[in-house]
Formats: sequence, C-alpha cells, structure tokens
Amino acid sequence: MKKQHEKTSWTTAIIETPKGMGIKYDFDVKLGCFKLKKVMPAGLVFPFDFGYIPGTTGGDGDPLDIMVISEFATFPGCALDCRIIGAIKAEQQERDGKRMRNDRLIAVAGVSRQYAAVENLSDLPKSLLGELEYFFSNYNEQAGKVFSPLERISAKAASAMVKKSENPNLKDMLVQLFVPLNDRQGQPFPQQFYSKLSEELKERFRGVTVYSRAPAKGIWKRDAQDTELDELLIYEVLINARETEFWIDLKERLEQQLKQEEILVLLSDTRKLME
Repeated sequence: MKKQHEKTSWTTAIIETPKGMGIKYDFDVKLGCFKLKKVMPAGLVFPFDFGYIPGTTGGDGDPLDIMVISEFATFPGCALDCRIIGAIKAEQQERDGKRMRNDRLIAVAGVSRQYAAVENLSDLPKSLLGELEYFFSNYNEQAGKVFSPLERISAKAASAMVKKSENPNLKDMLVQLFVPLNDRQGQPFPQQFYSKLSEELKERFRGVTVYSRAPAKGIWKRDAQDTELDELLIYEVLINARETEFWIDLKERLEQQLKQEEILVLLSDTRKLME
C-alpha cells in the first residue's frame, strides 16, 4: 500500500469548514482570523473537511476547492496533507445568471486509517459520491446559485488539473515581521543585523518593505505593576503560502539571536482583498 501512495499526487489543503459543521467559515483578512460567514438550514452539514489548495487558481478566480475525506474533523485554518483521488467537474450559475466553472477536488487525509486504501473515486461507495454532489448542489441552492455536476474524473486527471492551476508566482500571503530595536537593557542592536536581515529577505522574495523612519512602539504588560515599552522595526513581504515554513524557521532563529521570548510574525491572506 505504501508503494501505491508514493505514486499518487499529494497536496496540502487549508481547511476552512470542518466536517459536521452546519455553519460556514471564511478567513477575514482585516481581522486576521476565520469569521463566521453563514448558518445553514437545520440538517445540512459539511460531510467532510472542506477548504482550498493554496497557490492555485480555479475557474472562478479563487484557489481550487477541495473536500478532504477522513473519519475525523479538524478545525478552521488547519493545514492538512492529503492525496488527491479525483474531482467533480462542475459548472456554477450565480444569482445574476453568470456561469463559471467551479470544480471540487476530492482527497483523502494522509493520516486517515479508515480510508487508507482509497486511491481513486472508484474506490469509494457510489452512494457516498452521490451524497457529495447532492451536498454541493443543496449548499449552493441555499445561496441562490445552481451547482451542476458535469463529470467525475480520476485521480490522475485531477492531479493534472491541480498542476495546471498552480501559480508559482502567486503571492497570496502578506507577512509582517516585528523586530525589536533594543535589547532588554535598552541598548540598541547592531545596525548591520538589520541590514543583513533586509538583504536576506530581498534576495529571497525579490523585495521587502521596511518601516525604519518612524519605528512602531510595542507596549507589553508583564504583570499588574510592570509595563514595558519597546521600539519595533516592521518588515513586510508578499509570499506564496508554501513558504510559511521559512518564516517559522526565521522566527525561531531571530528569537535565539536577539534573546527574545517572542518575535511577532503576522500572516494575512491577500486573496480576500480582491473579492
């Protein structure tokens, strides 16, 4: 079974709405968190975890939608490694009559035991696939839209669809890195440290914005009687979602170098700005 899995196409899905939820979540870029979008009618719930594949662009201009099959539910914002087993090609009619493609990728969570043997849509019960199509149709009907399944495609064809939709130049995340200017004794860190950091970010991401003329002020409450002030340098970079691992490593490195308990790194989803 392991050899079979090695031949399948793997991807990472970002879960927006978990399995069993009767409410829909969306990421709110202004708040920097997931926000309740709608409450569905009684009895209508998401049959499995639902989300999107970052770094892709579908026929509706958004990242490809994906339903991740497993015996468990995760949470909004969870990054879940999964193997693609097929897709439901579909056309969607908006309330204004406009038609567009809105395909649904189907995958299996990599850590699933119950569905560990599933490699293609054909390995799933036909009744389950029918239930998925019914859910998507019913869900869109509640929003005044018409979801029309066109065909079911294999894992190989679905993987090719994902590959074709990938955009390596898509910058869908804004990162803000807040770096202190002084140590705990109030002594400034060497200027070359900040120059080196700027060069590293510029070389890796082809550009960086640095707020250096008017540093931000951080106010930290240590306890009921102690308030600490600090000046911060802010770095901003547009990145692809797949590069978040770099920022986790950089955060840990800076905390060690500057001997800080916490270096603040904020990530915002810029896709939502264009909706």
